Amino acid sequence: QAASHQPAAHVEVVPMARRGQISIDRIVALRSSVLPLYVLIRPDGTATTADEVSEDGCDFLTTKMHGDQISFCSIWGNYLSSEGGQVGTRRYCGADERFTVEKVDTQYTFRSRSGRYLSVMDRAPYVTLAETNGDTEIFQLFSLMMDGINVGKQLEVLERSGMVTVPNLVTEEQLDELRAATAEHGGSSIAGGHEVRAANLACKAKVFADLAVHPLVMQLAKRTVSARLKLSDMESCRTDADFVRKELEATTWNVVHPYSSVEYPGLADATASLTAMWFFDTLDEANSTWAWTKPPLTDGAYFPQLPHLSSIEQIEAVGRSARPLSASSGSVWLYRGPVWLSNNVGAASFWKDYDAQTRYKHLSGQKEQTFRALTDAQRTSQQKQELCPTLVQTTYIREYLAPRFPPVPHGELPALGGETHRRQLELLMPPL
Repeated sequence: QAASHQPAAHVEVVPMARRGQISIDRIVALRSSVLPLYVLIRPDGTATTADEVSEDGCDFLTTKMHGDQISFCSIWGNYLSSEGGQVGTRRYCGADERFTVEKVDTQYTFRSRSGRYLSVMDRAPYVTLAETNGDTEIFQLFSLMMDGINVGKQLEVLERSGMVTVPNLVTEEQLDELRAATAEHGGSSIAGGHEVRAANLACKAKVFADLAVHPLVMQLAKRTVSARLKLSDMESCRTDADFVRKELEATTWNVVHPYSSVEYPGLADATASLTAMWFFDTLDEANSTWAWTKPPLTDGAYFPQLPHLSSIEQIEAVGRSARPLSASSGSVWLYRGPVWLSNNVGAASFWKDYDAQTRYKHLSGQKEQTFRALTDAQRTSQQKQELCPTLVQTTYIREYLAPRFPPVPHGELPALGGETHRRQLELLMPPL
């Protein structure tokens, strides 16, 4: 029941293990079973306690199992430590930062390297080590829940597969606001091409700024990329699937910055970025010409292969493993590193289908309009809005990388409704 009243994040009891195996969520709050206290790690690395956890989820700890041992790391990158016989934090995870998990009924105790148990008290130093595992050494674990979604489960999938999709994260009302803002900033009108893009949107409207610091995405980004990550870019893309199928002749591939900007041999880190792709419209077989594929690793399995540093033959080989991209409106797809993307898969497919249909009708004696009449009709036809889906890619990068665009002075950032959101956006866009 702890913190269930909080609007942005709440907690849920971690389910017990099955068949004798320990099963603990990747993001948890650590709470004493007898005292109304949570174990917290402050941004400055101080280990302490509090009677509630923050609404933004930043007081929850990232867990990692090491056999029958567990480590607890804050969102700021500090590990709970028992080094020197005292509870503190370290920036690394060694033997003193791992605790042996012991189950007590439906709860847990955590035994340090020295054999003493993690414990809490209602006075300084608040978090300590005890010789035996009494009542104050027994803890409950609560999962981080946001919008009814178990964030730790999403983190587990993201780390295992490099990507995860979270459905229905944006409401229809919010989507209407985002579509209107996209149109206002030039991301809607497609003229004489297959796409229109609008970049650096987080600096142009409050609704985009809010999306850039979405609490659930921030939790996953900071726990997978860096506690000091930066916003590289927020770019919208509206694609005319009909134009792709009728007017384009070839499929092209791209990756996000910084991978798209590096010179040979590339970037020897396939996890230097996290991209959140927000779907303002549903992508399905009818309107989607998007596809994706993971990059193969080259040069001793260190460098992810990049389109602009590949030959035509290499690009075609990678493209053969591509999968169509589909999603429901309001969902977000998060992926790590340089996933290859294309929004013009199926180029010229209309005419290929036309040729096949023409041969069939000719052999069967059916009448068919002339090729000239058909092309004239296609060129003068109205744009079909249902075939023009819009999505927005927001890319976060490691602290040592340069963003795609220079940071905007904080005084010029759009006014946000809450101080917390504004502060987060400023942290994502540090001055040079």
